[in-house]
Amino acid sequence: MKFNGIVTLYNTVEVDFKKTLVPRLLEGVYVEKTRGAEKAAEGDKNADNLRLIVSFKEHKDVKFVVGDLIAIGDTGEADSFAELTARAETFRIASVKTYDFGVLKHWEVIAK
Repeated sequence: MKFNGIVTLYNTVEVDFKKTLVPRLLEGVYVEKTRGAEKAAEGDKNADNLRLIVSFKEHKDVKFVVGDLIAIGDTGEADSFAELTARAETFRIASVKTYDFGVLKHWEVIAK
């Protein structure tokens, strides 16, 4: 099965005590966005979610880390989190499940 979604994964690395976003373009992934809002004491809260299915075959050396960022589309490099979120729809990885059995061995990534 071939998917046609494109996202950019931003792994966070620390270099010389400064956090840097390292982009990695992922093509051929399944992308499912869910829009929502939750009631909170201070008002409505964003409850948008992102679900990705990423094939081992297509992306065998990718590392998904809880807390790293995913942006929809090919968004290129970013100097900071603020700069990235100002120009792209971004989500923070909340969970990663590995499915290494069956026909489609893959990761399922949930981001919020």
